[in-house]
Amino acid sequence: MSEGLTVKRSVVVKVKVTEKFKNQMAAEIQETVRRLDAELHQLDFQIKRLVTELEKKNPAGIPAAKKQMEAEKQKRSQAKSKLTEQLRNIGKMAIGAEVVQGTMESIAEINVGDDWRDIMSIEIIICDNKIIEIRRRSNSSDDTGN
Repeated sequence: MSEGLTVKRSVVVKVKVTEKFKNQMAAEIQETVRRLDAELHQLDFQIKRLVTELEKKNPAGIPAAKKQMEAEKQKRSQAKSKLTEQLRNIGKMAIGAEVVQGTMESIAEINVGDDWRDIMSIEIIICDNKIIEIRRRSNSSDDTGN
């Protein structure tokens, strides 16, 4: 007689696109962009202040300090560009479409004879912050035809 086993599995979390979802995502992205703009402005101020201080104490350190601060600005600028692109893509999302929001783990009991694809192919579908469905993903594209 064989025993079952408890395993962890990944569960895909998808969100059904609604106007509310699109508006919420757009607002979150816009807030993050505003925060990045403020950080970029603050970095500009810090660069000027740092250069002024270094001119008095250590002029040779100015190029290295500027380079480091510019690298920080570049990171934030790149993040802002990605967010701006995401914002454009939100507008293109079709109402009713499902988009992957992430993955999480769950525990599953498995036994000899279980279909592995059924165990590992679970999705949670969310609409307006409510779980509306827990489903097994279709694996027809994974079949080898045997």
